[in-house]
Amino acid sequence: MFKKLVLSIAIILVTGCATATKDLANTLRYADGQRVGVKNIEFQNLRTRKKGEACTWNLLFFIPMLGDGSIISAAENGEINNVELIGETGLWYFPFNKNCTVVYGNGEESGL
Repeated sequence: MFKKLVLSIAIILVTGCATATKDLANTLRYADGQRVGVKNIEFQNLRTRKKGEACTWNLLFFIPMLGDGSIISAAENGEINNVELIGETGLWYFPFNKNCTVVYGNGEESGL
């Protein structure tokens, strides 16, 4: 019985499918917390900005396992001194999920 349970769990882990749980376009907001809104995003202008990302891996969405997904870590990873935009991305792969904080700043142009 125990072998069947272990085998079932192993099969679920190996054959699980990955699905996106958070979309950057829907979670992007200004540093002061105001939502940018999908209609106001000019993705061409985002390319002129520095981008930093920091991710965490969790078990069953809430048990942290690995990583630091803070805004400060994301800014350090992108070598950003002035954070202008903050967003989140996510990926679910049973039983694990990955949440990433994405920041933009220090661009050549101001505004979106």
